Amino acid sequence: MIDLHCHILPGIDDGARSEEESVRLLLAEKEQGIDKVVFTPHFNPESISPEAFLEMRADSYERLKNTPGFSEIGVETKLGAEVFFSMRLMNMDVSELCFENTSYLLIELPTNVRPYGITHTVRSLLSRGYTPILAHVERYEYFTKDPTQLYDLVMLGCVAQVNAGAVVNGSSKKGVSAFRYLNWELAQIISSDAHSLETRPPNTRAAYDLVEKKLGRHYLKWLIENSLAVFQDKILEIPVVNKPKKFLGRWI
Repeated sequence: MIDLHCHILPGIDDGARSEEESVRLLLAEKEQGIDKVVFTPHFNPESISPEAFLEMRADSYERLKNTPGFSEIGVETKLGAEVFFSMRLMNMDVSELCFENTSYLLIELPTNVRPYGITHTVRSLLSRGYTPILAHVERYEYFTKDPTQLYDLVMLGCVAQVNAGAVVNGSSKKGVSAFRYLNWELAQIISSDAHSLETRPPNTRAAYDLVEKKLGRHYLKWLIENSLAVFQDKILEIPVVNKPKKFLGRWI
């Protein structure tokens, strides 16, 4: 299994605070059957230059690699970033922000307000050969209120990711949205978004088990194959699905 979104690199954002905590988080991933991980620390192009961020990321990764116990874990790792949305992305070289040796770029959107220029920015990235992955789509209020907005972006060429924590807490508002998008195939990837063992732990295995129980083994297999395709920089075939519509006040 693959985790494409986590904050395990030490001391670079609000995730792992030390190299030792990073190793413990990776061990927790390994114990769940995760054998491939992409490190995706937060990057905001409005507050820091790509060059400064990449230097910080490289330093954090080097410290982790030299930490006792890291090499024995046996998890294949890649560098990436969780890029906060900005229209600057239209004119920015994002190649080193993508998942390492791939054309996939993880993008975080504002939570409550749909950002101006998102469609133009997505089109610009796609035209240059990059595929945006929209992080934790269950969080965005505007998608919850009108899931056709997510549908339009996915049909444009975006990939949508939901957090394992939302899936595990399925009765919560975010959990309901996550399962809705998964069931509609508007979300194609589950990742941990792990930050710490205490508050936001890696729990992808538990999420996958719930998906298998509710949606079936074939669906679980599809999700895992999608994550592997992204990790290996293969084309992820997005299914053509029905556009959500409202019936008796409910989205179906």
